[in-house]
Amino acid sequence: MKTFSFRCLSLVLVLLVVAGVRPVAAQEKVELTFWYWAESDAPGADKWMADTVEAYKKVQPNVTVTVVAQSTDTLIGAFQSAVTAGAGPDIASQWATGPVLSFVWQDALVPVSDYVPADEMKHWLNLNENSYNGKNWGAPMYLIGIDVLYNKDLFKKANVTAPASGRWTWDEFMAACKQLKAAGITPFVVGDKNGYSGAWWFANIGMQALDSTEELRQAVIGKASFNSDKYVSMYKSLDDLVKAGYVNPDVMSLDLDQGIRLFWQGQGAMAFGTDGMAKEATTDLGVDKVGVMKPPKWGNGKLADVGDATQSISFLITKWSAHPKEAAAFLAFLHTPDRLTAWYKATGVVAADDRFDRTLVTSPILKQMAEWETTGPQIWLENYLPAQLDSDADLPAGQTIYAQSGSPADAAALWERTAQTWRSQHPDELKNWQNWKQE
Repeated sequence: MKTFSFRCLSLVLVLLVVAGVRPVAAQEKVELTFWYWAESDAPGADKWMADTVEAYKKVQPNVTVTVVAQSTDTLIGAFQSAVTAGAGPDIASQWATGPVLSFVWQDALVPVSDYVPADEMKHWLNLNENSYNGKNWGAPMYLIGIDVLYNKDLFKKANVTAPASGRWTWDEFMAACKQLKAAGITPFVVGDKNGYSGAWWFANIGMQALDSTEELRQAVIGKASFNSDKYVSMYKSLDDLVKAGYVNPDVMSLDLDQGIRLFWQGQGAMAFGTDGMAKEATTDLGVDKVGVMKPPKWGNGKLADVGDATQSISFLITKWSAHPKEAAAFLAFLHTPDRLTAWYKATGVVAADDRFDRTLVTSPILKQMAEWETTGPQIWLENYLPAQLDSDADLPAGQTIYAQSGSPADAAALWERTAQTWRSQHPDELKNWQNWKQE
């Protein structure tokens, strides 16, 4: 493990002081617990965090940060239990926007913007995802978008040409899938055992049917119906893909990550993937063997051309922490130049900070993804759901189609039933969602 020189240590201390983060008093011993999630989005993140904790000890030797990796499947539930108990980590991880605000409304968090100076936070990207009542409630670390990765060799074998514009229409996408299947190639590889591939479909393809996130909120609070054609049709597109045999038959035996690994192994022509997943694909298949395009254009809503980049996971300071200032100081340390550079080298995922050195991005694929992720408006639609609708409707609705256990209308009806249940069981949450004025 590399050690900091005295010069590097001095530089980090100066940067922290400039950011308004003062070193902890020499006699004070502080222990912080960080419930951390990022590895699934950005392979390499866990090792980066372990190295970061060691680096921070050289800057703040009296602060101990204990990192507890979190599971994707229990991320929300585990933290909800901590909130109910009023005890748990000093720093927590939650997916941006809806999940974060649900804990704001439970008075479980303190604003990050109360403890990190504005001169520091002005460099952090996508802060709008966790802004509420003039405060910011979550620290971003990275930006990810979900694009379609493709295997150039398999395209060549099937005589399929990638779109020159970087994006197919839906009809062009389906025609390419037909051609790939005729050549004995699985067109699109995916795993949905844990439901997250269905959620990705909702956020990437389904979003294209909508004009705004406000339109989704109206269905959530009961002013519109999930049984409407726009929600049925987004699952009709997926149903057409599955019925045609354009996805791998073992889709329901594999989690999302396992499905994408099939692409890395050359077992499918296309797959959804994040920046980190794209990096893994180029490592396994070769940089010259992998291409990237935007998800196909299916819908005609105003959001059809909006990007899907998000900070994904946000780092939060809990209300019960005895050390919010020290927690904020550690979050600021994650954005120091050395840590931003180390993050990218470990993950291949762009840091959510305008000081990130973009010259580090040398892969043509990752350059293209980074450009798409930082150009124009960006929305990750799943962020705009109450946790119960995400877990009990979004995930299983996609599974209904991938497993062919129900129709697109059944999938939409599941959304409507779940929303009705949530509204009746959680009137306080409903009131918050009714009062939340989305920008």
